[in-house]
Amino acid sequence: MNKRMLLGLALCTALSANAQKRLQLDVNIKGLPEGDTVVLWAPLPNHVDTAIVKNGHFTFDRDMSEGGTTYIMQIGKNGKQEQGTVLYLEAGKMSITGNGPFFKDAVFTGSPFVADWLDIRNNILPMNDAIAARKQELYAKLEKAVSLGDEEAMKNLQHDLNQLEVPMAKACYDWVVKHPNAGAGSFLVNAILNNKLSSEEYKDLMTKVGPEVKNTFTIKRMTMQKFGGENALGMYNVQAAAFTLNDVNGKAVSLEDYKGKYVLVDFWASWCKPCREAVPALISTYNKFKDKGFTVLSVSLDDKKEKWMQAVAEEKMPWAQVSDLIGGESPVAKKYGVVAIPAAFLVDPAGKIIALGAGPALDEKLADLLK
Repeated sequence: MNKRMLLGLALCTALSANAQKRLQLDVNIKGLPEGDTVVLWAPLPNHVDTAIVKNGHFTFDRDMSEGGTTYIMQIGKNGKQEQGTVLYLEAGKMSITGNGPFFKDAVFTGSPFVADWLDIRNNILPMNDAIAARKQELYAKLEKAVSLGDEEAMKNLQHDLNQLEVPMAKACYDWVVKHPNAGAGSFLVNAILNNKLSSEEYKDLMTKVGPEVKNTFTIKRMTMQKFGGENALGMYNVQAAAFTLNDVNGKAVSLEDYKGKYVLVDFWASWCKPCREAVPALISTYNKFKDKGFTVLSVSLDDKKEKWMQAVAEEKMPWAQVSDLIGGESPVAKKYGVVAIPAAFLVDPAGKIIALGAGPALDEKLADLLK
């Protein structure tokens, strides 16, 4: 074989390898608003692509060399939930067809990752709806028990809350283990299991999956943040990064203002459904310990002030709210190595991070600290 043929073969191989790292997403849905903007956003790498609807059709062709991750695809810029959908995407092809409205009853076909994502969406995620409804009931009862000082009821309700998500976590863990080469499993690891696995449990799970999962952008980012870098998640007893941001009234609020108290630095956003579902629990924790030297400082990763303020009002969060209104590019979020939201860091009176996350584990930690 001569040098020219070898060069041609090498070039073809390189082009083929490069093509395999691209995503081709083709959408045909009847009745989509003509000329509307479609936003395809990956929260973790904070990549945003846009397309325009023409005759119910639009496409995306993007580089996926960084690996697969979770995307939110939204038709129009009004943020209406029914006009969007969550997708796990990686290199390959996905076709979405339907009669509308929007993504209701749409048919998803394409590369093998599409079938994996549909299995998760149709058979795992619906468990969350039942959990969310039951969680609201339990937190309403817990709030009443706290107001009455009924410690026995509080203990029983806390136990019920602790057990509520166990079946969901087990289903997610089992799915990932049974599909060790399905990149879509990275969504479950990040969105559901992230705050439920210790560092050792996370390491153990990573021994059970193949490179298709480990090389997703999601898992690479999670692993880096958990075990590498000075602001890595999982590092305790390190000084919390100082920051000053404006509140909803434009007043500067600094983490330094909270020295001498236990403060939970809570990262969230108005558009983050899990964040908003977690608010009742956080309000319960706040009310339980606010008179004992504990408070919350929420940092929003919104980029629109009106959406942020509306969510704060709707959720009736009684503590300080701050934001730089630049979304996922927030330097504060990057200082804390935030991989996904909600994310929370318990800072002690000396300004050190001593625990991660909220929920029942936070209540137990505070009960021990604030006896």
